This record gives sequence, structure tokens and C-alpha cells, in this order.
Amino acid sequence: MIRFADEHTIADVRHLWKTCFGDTDEFLDIVFGEQYKYEHTLLYFDGGEPVAALHMFPYTLSFHGADVPFYYLGGLGTMPEYRGRGYMGQLIHRSFEVMRERAIPLSILVPAEESLMAYYNRFGFEQVFEKSDTPLPSIKELIDRNETSEKAYQEFDKVFNWQDVTVQKTFDNFLAIVRDAETDGFPDKFNLNGMAKIIDAPYLKDLYRQSTGLAIHEDRDERLLCRLLFGYKIDKLPKQYHLFPQQRPVINLMLE
Repeated sequence: MIRFADEHTIADVRHLWKTCFGDTDEFLDIVFGEQYKYEHTLLYFDGGEPVAALHMFPYTLSFHGADVPFYYLGGLGTMPEYRGRGYMGQLIHRSFEVMRERAIPLSILVPAEESLMAYYNRFGFEQVFEKSDTPLPSIKELIDRNETSEKAYQEFDKVFNWQDVTVQKTFDNFLAIVRDAETDGFPDKFNLNGMAKIIDAPYLKDLYRQSTGLAIHEDRDERLLCRLLFGYKIDKLPKQYHLFPQQRPVINLMLE
């Protein structure tokens, strides 16, 4: 059975996360204190106990002149003794239904390992973000040269808000990023490998057409449609698609 988390399940959800990923209590305090919401957490129950969880964290993506809301799927975990039963697949499909119900047109995730990309491909996710070898600007230096968190965020936001097809961060997101970086000793951070799944194709295709003047008629292959909308490695596609503009989509600092 699948249902949303509530006030009675928070301890179980936190224990499930820690068991599956081994994160520190300090990190879990950030996730469950800053980002966790009952209405954004789907649980699979077996024998009356939550044994798998999926979190849908709300973000926005700058997308061809618009700010598009999306759900970032994180904390996808199943207790070890319940793996291999298809529970996570059911949670992923239910998350798509929730997004359609809430008019969320897009889903994005960052696989914990590259080997998981093939698993998420099965659900229509396609790689559209690529990791970088160049570190991002230092969060510590950003904090040190600004008098307040608000001013630091303004500078931080300017680095990303002009870039198209880039995941944006709110002030609250920024505070969580800073807190996580402080806990970890301000390690270097990089752009990440990431995947996207189209939930509302007509909406995104219309935004794309308004921005580029190009209409996309490819509907049969949802993963190809995703590549075209994001402009990801268009030059690696067959020549008939080379008229679509190429982009460099960016995702980073997702409390990874």
C-alpha cells in the first residue's frame, strides 16, 4: 500500500533514510528540518510498516524564458530486506500521478551511481545534465565576503539565474546548502549528472515553441523528446534533429 507520510511516520522515515544511505545525523537534521514535508513524501507499507520511501522536493527550472516548477526526486530508498519486490517502481509511478494531479510538468533526479541510470531509463528518465570537473565558486568565500545571508544569496543567485535550463535555488534552499557545506567543511562542489522525465509534454513543448519558434512533433519517444527540449547533446543525435538549439543544462548543490 502506498500513502503519504504524516506526523506518525517521521521517525520511521528518518530511520529508513539513515539505513539506506548511511548519512550523518547532522545531515539528516538539515534534510528533515529544512526540506522534509509530509505531502511531498510517498511511503510504501508492507505489514503496516513503511519499508520504502520517495521524496518529492519542489524546485524550479529556468526553461526557455519561463520558471518551470518541478519535483526533484530524492531519498529513494527501500529497506534491505524488502528490495527486489518492485516497491520502488510503484512509488515512482505514483509520484508521476501526483505530479499530474498537482500540475507539475517535470521531474528531475540525480542518480546516486551512474549504474542506476539504466534503472531510471525504464521509467522514462533521460540524462540531460552532465557532471563537470571544474569546481563551483566557493560557498565559504561567498559567505565570508558578504555581511548577511541575504546579500550572499543575492550574489549566489546572480551566478545561476541568468542561465537557461538551470535548476534554481530559493533563499531557503541556499541556507540549507550553506548549513550542509559548513557541516562538511566546505568541500569542493561540482555540476552533477542528472536525469529528467517529462510529465506534461504539451505544456513544455509550447514553452519551447514560444521561445525558439520551433515545433517539436516527436511524441512517441519520450526520452528523445526530453533531449530535444533540454537541448542536451543535440550534435550526438541523427542529423534531422540538428536544427534544434544545443544547451548546457545545469544541476548542482542538491545536498548530495
